Amino acid sequence: MSTDKQHYPQVSWMERFKQVLDILQLPYYVVAGLFSDANKGRSWRRSASDSVMRFVSSRGWSIGMFGIKAGATSAIYETWTRKNGLEVLTDEIGEGAKLHWIGSRRYDRVLLYFHGGGLCFPVDADNQLGFLLALQRELQQSTEGVGFVFLEHSFTPQFSFPTQLRQANAALIHLLTNGVSPSRLLICGDSSGANLACQLFSHVLHPLPKISPAPPLGTPFLGAVFISPWISFTPPSSGQKDLLAPQFFEFMAAQLLPGIEDAERPYVEPSIAGDAWWEGLGSVVTRILATAGEVECQHDNIVRFVDGPVRKQVPHTTLVVEKNGVHEEMLFAFGAGEGGQSEEYWALVKWTSDAFNTAK
Repeated sequence: MSTDKQHYPQVSWMERFKQVLDILQLPYYVVAGLFSDANKGRSWRRSASDSVMRFVSSRGWSIGMFGIKAGATSAIYETWTRKNGLEVLTDEIGEGAKLHWIGSRRYDRVLLYFHGGGLCFPVDADNQLGFLLALQRELQQSTEGVGFVFLEHSFTPQFSFPTQLRQANAALIHLLTNGVSPSRLLICGDSSGANLACQLFSHVLHPLPKISPAPPLGTPFLGAVFISPWISFTPPSSGQKDLLAPQFFEFMAAQLLPGIEDAERPYVEPSIAGDAWWEGLGSVVTRILATAGEVECQHDNIVRFVDGPVRKQVPHTTLVVEKNGVHEEMLFAFGAGEGGQSEEYWALVKWTSDAFNTAK
């Protein structure tokens, strides 16, 4: 199960040749993107950043062509941490997984983060870690401080379901064993990280026999934040302005779905689970904040899920739709050096601060 033994498929010379041809086109694509309708109203830096993502996600590359290496998340975390003058703090939690702390290790109030990337890519330093550090610093000013920690999990397709759920459950066991109270634990995830959070909540409600049971909670989690949650594998019917091509969501689903039994499908695709599946969610988590980009592919799926079964079970649910926002709008703003400027980001900061200030 160790991530040290993870290896991506070999890339054929034809795939490498195609990749070279694609990359040669990238500069022209980025320049054209500066004047495209999809980037209307954005700065040149943000337009360039979004254009790169649109280009890469629409090329039809195989998983091996992305060149992900074993231990990629650890390497990214350690480089980023030292660059920002922070201490490298990592907990080995078993199951081939790790928890990486941002700032001080503390167990009185904790935000546990599951990063996005389709469960097949490592954490992104600029977008995800930059966002987490900014949020942590804001909470330092408005609360008594919060410990931030994120999970390093194994990647699909080499490590199939329920590997990532098993690792998320190990993270929860580790934190609770070290004294974290569920009522002071906020679980946050972006895209597939939000999917993984939903998997964990499903495991609490419907224990999956293949893995260890979730630890007894006693009290519900303080809250959950879903940033552009990836909750449906149905090909999007809209989202031409999104920075992830619709077919890229199909690509990520193709890495995750092989080998999953029909009875297990609700764990990985929350939108199809049905209202009955989510009964009791209010006893698992006290409050939920979800965000969706106005023009992202998953917008309609997110709205239906959040305003449907989630809100029915957790009345203290807030949905923030980011105007003209793409997938993970506020995170990609950090990657372009423009993080922390939107109203939606500050709404998330306030919501999170209020949650921790009510923690008991």
